[in-house]
Amino acid sequence: MSFAGIVGADGDRPPRWLDVRFDAAGAPLRCSGNTMVCHLRDDAGRAAVSQIVARLASAPAGGCFAFTAPESWHMTVFNGLLHEGDRHRRDFWPAGLPSDAADDEADAFMLDRMATVDPPDTFIQMVATGFSGLASHGLGIALAPATTGEERAIRTYRDRLAEATGLQARPGHADYRFHLTLAYLVRWPSETEAEGFDTVMQSLAAEMGDLFPPFRLGPPELCLFDHMDEFRVERIVTPARAATPAE
Repeated sequence: MSFAGIVGADGDRPPRWLDVRFDAAGAPLRCSGNTMVCHLRDDAGRAAVSQIVARLASAPAGGCFAFTAPESWHMTVFNGLLHEGDRHRRDFWPAGLPSDAADDEADAFMLDRMATVDPPDTFIQMVATGFSGLASHGLGIALAPATTGEERAIRTYRDRLAEATGLQARPGHADYRFHLTLAYLVRWPSETEAEGFDTVMQSLAAEMGDLFPPFRLGPPELCLFDHMDEFRVERIVTPARAATPAE
């Protein structure tokens, strides 16, 4: 659905993440938890995203979005837990973790469990395929593994992480769509602004293959966060080294 179509369908209620992740002025609000991500550290990729963000921010309706800090740009490998949002949601909280566990207990539980799963030996090359997230009142770059073999590798890794954390039944796990979040909607634009924004997105989507070169993810990073503008790396997960033969 186009942005103009979403505005027409949802514009009679507040944007989903307003006063949840960002306030009306675009300032981040507390929304804490833990996660496994790969930050975008590739220089060419960061330059491309900077250019895309600048064009979106200056587009009609660009001022209706709170754009995330460049330091936070990442692709989520496996969702961890939102301390408040997931506690009482069926299948979103691990059975082995009490729902009243303190935040630091939840963090230790998830990071320890995720760290036990060995990632692929060579991590995944991703390609940008367009934009994502508008239907849920966000805005991101849609990403996909470059080959079917890499798709299989990252999906297998996610399945093993789900098993290790007890989140196999979490809704959306099997068909999770990889992305890099750029912004969250904090106010509705006019119909004319939304149509202008659609035009800019269509132009950028057509150029995406040239603007955003394929990039290889670095090692998965186990992170804690207090809001959407900073994901603090607590541990980096690397493949287990082969045992050294005895001399």
